[in-house]
Amino acid sequence: MVDSQRVPKTPSLLFPELPSGDIPWGADPPQHFGDLHLDALEELLFAPHPGYGLEALFRTPLRSPEAVAFRQEVARELGNAEGARPLRSFLRAMEEAHTWLNLAEKARHVWQKRLYFLQGARAYTQGVEDLVRAWKESWPKSSGLQGYAAYLKAYVEGEGFASLVRATGRVLEALGGVRYALHVHEGRLTLRVYQGEPDYGKQVEATFLPFFGPTPRGLPRPPEGPSPWLNHVEEWILDHLALLFTQAFSDLEAFRRDHADFWDGSVARLEREVRFFLAYLDLIAPLQALGLAFTLPEPASAPPFFAQDSFDLVLALKLAAEGKRPVTNDVTFGPERILVVTGPNQGGKTTFARMVGQVVYLFALGLPVPGRRGRLPLPDRILTHFPAQEDPTELKSQLEAELTRLKALLGEASGESLLLFNEPLAGASLRDAQVLGSFLLERVADKACLAVVVTFWEVLSHFPGVKSLVAEVDPEDLSRRTFRIVPRPADGKVYALALAERYGITEAALRRRLGGGK
Repeated sequence: MVDSQRVPKTPSLLFPELPSGDIPWGADPPQHFGDLHLDALEELLFAPHPGYGLEALFRTPLRSPEAVAFRQEVARELGNAEGARPLRSFLRAMEEAHTWLNLAEKARHVWQKRLYFLQGARAYTQGVEDLVRAWKESWPKSSGLQGYAAYLKAYVEGEGFASLVRATGRVLEALGGVRYALHVHEGRLTLRVYQGEPDYGKQVEATFLPFFGPTPRGLPRPPEGPSPWLNHVEEWILDHLALLFTQAFSDLEAFRRDHADFWDGSVARLEREVRFFLAYLDLIAPLQALGLAFTLPEPASAPPFFAQDSFDLVLALKLAAEGKRPVTNDVTFGPERILVVTGPNQGGKTTFARMVGQVVYLFALGLPVPGRRGRLPLPDRILTHFPAQEDPTELKSQLEAELTRLKALLGEASGESLLLFNEPLAGASLRDAQVLGSFLLERVADKACLAVVVTFWEVLSHFPGVKSLVAEVDPEDLSRRTFRIVPRPADGKVYALALAERYGITEAALRRRLGGGK
């Protein structure tokens, strides 16, 4: 347990020291998000948590190994069901508090607004107290959670929170003591303080029960769940109760006035930060249940960098929904910092490049990444060059436009960048591709950054200083892709004929189908 006297002023699960400026909530996603399907992943993660600005956190990778290790420690603890349980209860309590406060904001009747506000405050204080109680019984292990535990312990023991709890209890007790009699007669309502009158409502109900039975047939069913809004009769009752029980309602009014901003900033930040972790951990839980490994890689500043048994996370989620598992692959950057991936079409080359980008990016967020083991760098930026659709308003040729994009990309890259090229120079002739491809690899090598180049130009795999990877096919069935990417010299085989035969689109097959051949 940490020293209770060392209470952080601004605890955080995401940063050892909070950044001085706010993380921009509305920042546009980086260009590589679409290429790496991180935009789809972001949608899957945070669509169930609107309004918390979690997208901004997802678009802000870390650059410090210490900060990554700090988050990994939190992710490891929250990945354990016992470690996450108190915080899941805390989130449910905060959701209830938000619901009441939102109703209070929208309600048009003044006393209903005050009552909903009181309910919100009660849900808030109970949620915070329950969390502090749970952490007293089992003190958190990670530095981030310990910081919040120390902060909240001091917070609930402080006069501000204690005053809020006392006031909440006092007003609730006063309102709980309100007893009144409502008399309905010939279309008129009469309200007075309860003086021991019998409950005629129950008598009326008992009188008519034999006619309708416990489950009356033919009668309209009441709407499911009560409406959060009062009708005019209920408003009239509430207004007159306020006149009859002036002290209780005066206390309710004073509570709203005195505790208008009761929500503590650090409690709000804890809620947001916990959601960031649990949204991700809940998303990958079904994949872990299928036996797919996730790991917290070791931060490294020099090769070798590697990730074992990794996979494209977005693809894995899609396959898991279909009851399938993805093929896993290893990636290793050793002395050769440039990986050139060749092999047949539809062999998993693009998925491999996307996997590398996803794994490095998720690692830079301090989150568990797909894979069994890992040792990875923290790039200053991830730059991608994936095929772009032609713009009919662009007067440049496709090759010229691509060269312009490549020039800009290389201009941004540094020795700490990760570059991912998917089929560059696809529109060039063989001779042009050899010359331009060699020039591209020279520039990447000069930068000394990490790069993955997916290409069908086999010649690029023979460039000095690059490592050749090849997408395999099943040796027993050359049309079947294994989606395994293995390190070996490129052989130039694309197995297109075998694939065409599999789908019946060879010349002979087409002739037979068209009736022009045997």
